[in-house]
Amino acid sequence: MVAMFHFDVISHLSFLPLTRNAYLFVDFFFVLSGFVIASNYRSRLAEGFGTGRFLALRLGRIYPLHLLTLLLFIPIDAAKDGIGPNLLQAIVTNILLLQGLGVNPQNWLNFASWSISAEFSAYVIFAAVVSRIGPTIWPWLLPIIAGPAVLATISPDGMNATYDYGLVRCLYGFALGVVSFDLRERFPVLRARLVPSDETWLETASFMLVVGYVSVAGSSVTLQVASPLVFTLVVLVFAREAGAVSRRLTVPFMLMIGTLTYSIYMLHPLVRAVARAVLMVVERHGHMDLFVSYALSSGHEPTKVVSINGSLWLGDLLQIAMLLLTVLLSVATYRFVEEPGRNWVRRLMDRRKVGAVRSAQPAFDT
Repeated sequence: MVAMFHFDVISHLSFLPLTRNAYLFVDFFFVLSGFVIASNYRSRLAEGFGTGRFLALRLGRIYPLHLLTLLLFIPIDAAKDGIGPNLLQAIVTNILLLQGLGVNPQNWLNFASWSISAEFSAYVIFAAVVSRIGPTIWPWLLPIIAGPAVLATISPDGMNATYDYGLVRCLYGFALGVVSFDLRERFPVLRARLVPSDETWLETASFMLVVGYVSVAGSSVTLQVASPLVFTLVVLVFAREAGAVSRRLTVPFMLMIGTLTYSIYMLHPLVRAVARAVLMVVERHGHMDLFVSYALSSGHEPTKVVSINGSLWLGDLLQIAMLLLTVLLSVATYRFVEEPGRNWVRRLMDRRKVGAVRSAQPAFDT
């Protein structure tokens, strides 16, 4: 849905309220990430897992693909805007994962990577809080309270904050995920199974709530800012994995899509950039009008969006084709970039752990 939101094509799909507000699904990811990270690492970090090891493993998960897309976007941005101070600043901040922390005046290079920058900062904060304070929830109440206030009153784009207030947005959702995991652990009622039919109704209602809520959230800053709270409820429901909807989401095809989501997210801006470049060449040499000035998102200035002979149906086909191409490329990047990078860092951490254990063992003369 985030990819469809960013493809900027005049189509039936783009005009769906769910698509026009689909940037909010990034906040779903932040909530889910906080829940998953807390469930996998909170106890281990509190018991001495090691902050450095944790952050190295997280870098191994996100950095290889980030670096690849960064390298691919450098010539694209250089061709579009030239080689200058902005490009140099963009490269440095992207390499250091600072591009989502308010240090740049706009999104440069892979515009989706701002969330990876903010997410890694959330990992650093999570590791510091858990290792020093422990598995308590009170430090996470600050971003939950302050985040909505900042996003509603200070952020120029409200909840659609990226390079400027992206860290605030990320920590708000991430903290809700951490707290929701804590609540699930503290209160067994949140884990207690209902009869299967009730679980299915609960999951179906949650799914419809997300679709309906996101579809109407664009009309109100308050609704947009409250969306992570809705996503938190849905995460708690589906964490039970007890209904028919959950079973449908664990069929092989859906598991494959779930595996590819990070690649899909990081590659869709590249597919968008290449598709627009190709269409610009066709427009110039074929004497066709393939772009119009239009604001697909309410409250934003009109930009050049793709319009295939003014046909909404052709726009739908183009968006679907771009999405399928993104998925196909994601299969390759997962197999040859994500998985090898993650496994290499894991092996490196395992070797260091073994070496540390051996060096700590006392030596005996024979």
